[in-house]
Amino acid sequence: MDSNLSPADLAALISRCTGVVVTAEDVTDPRRTFDDLGVDSLGLMGVLAELQRNHGMPRDVDMQADRSPRELLSALTERT
Repeated sequence: MDSNLSPADLAALISRCTGVVVTAEDVTDPRRTFDDLGVDSLGLMGVLAELQRNHGMPRDVDMQADRSPRELLSALTERT
């Protein structure tokens, strides 16, 4: 697994996959959810698919739009 995703890397991936501008600060803020950022469930599915395809994220990572990007980043780094 590519565990070297920085907050900036994840923000760029989210922005690319969803069309929603997300910053590294958004990713590290535990109070900001995907919903808050304007990322809907379909956009989040695209992000998760990209992470599974190109970054080795297991399919069993459960992430919903009411969770934070920081939680996703933590889930990615905990799996290494």
